[in-house]
Amino acid sequence: MQAREEAIARKAKELNEKVDNDRGYVYRLLRRIVRKLARSKNKASNDEITKSTRSRGILTSDSLRQTKLEIGSAGEKVVEIAQQLALLNPTAIPTLGFKHYGGAPPTDSKLAGNWKLRFTTAADASFSESEKRGVATTSQVIDAGKGTFTNVVDFEKGKLKGFRVVVEGEPTSATDIGLYFKSVSILRKSRFRLFGKFTIRLPSRLIRWLASRNKVEGERNAGPYLRLRYVDDNLRMHVTDSDNWFIQTRL
Repeated sequence: MQAREEAIARKAKELNEKVDNDRGYVYRLLRRIVRKLARSKNKASNDEITKSTRSRGILTSDSLRQTKLEIGSAGEKVVEIAQQLALLNPTAIPTLGFKHYGGAPPTDSKLAGNWKLRFTTAADASFSESEKRGVATTSQVIDAGKGTFTNVVDFEKGKLKGFRVVVEGEPTSATDIGLYFKSVSILRKSRFRLFGKFTIRLPSRLIRWLASRNKVEGERNAGPYLRLRYVDDNLRMHVTDSDNWFIQTRL
C-alpha cells in the first residue's frame, strides 16, 4: 500500500512539473511580445518589410504590433489582388450585428462562425512544423453575440494539445473593431482532469498601452484594432493597425 501511494505521489509531482513547464512556455512567449512592443520607435518605425523566420508565437493575431513577413513577389501579388477586391466589398456595414452594432441582432452578423486563415503578411501568425509537436492546425471562432474572437491552435502530437486565445472585440465604426486580449487557455493530454486545462488571464490594458506606444502621434489613443476590407458569406479580409493583411475563409 505504501509503495502504491509513493508511486501516485511521484506521478502527481511529474504532472505538476509538466504543467509548470507549459506555463513557463506561455510566459516566455508573453515576454517576447512585451519586448517586441517596447522596442524603440526609432528601430521599428520603418515601413520596409522586416525579414523574419517562421514564428512559434501563439498570441498572434490581430491585436499587437506585428512584424511583417518577407512575402516575396507572389505574396505582393496576393496583397495587390486583395486591395482590388476590397473595392468590390459587397457588405456595406461589415460590423453590422457584431455585439448588436447598428441595432441589428448578432444573427445578422456575417462575421459569426468558424474561419480558417489562408494568407497573412504577419510574421507571428503561423506555426512551423516541429518534431515534438508535429503539424499545427489553426482556426478562429467568432461569437458575434459575446463579441469574441477565439484563436484555436491544435498540435498533432505531444503532451501539449494546443491553445485557445480569447480576444474581445468592440465595434467602433462600420469597418473597425477595437481588440482586447482576455485570456490564454492551455490544453494538455492528461489522465487527470485537473491538469488537462488551465487558463491565464491577460493584462489587456497593459497590452493595449504597450501597443499604442509604437503608433504615430495621432493614433496613440486608438489601441489595437482590425479594419474589415471585404466580407461576404465565405470570405473575410481585414488589415490590422500594424498594416498586416489577413485573408480567411469560412469553414
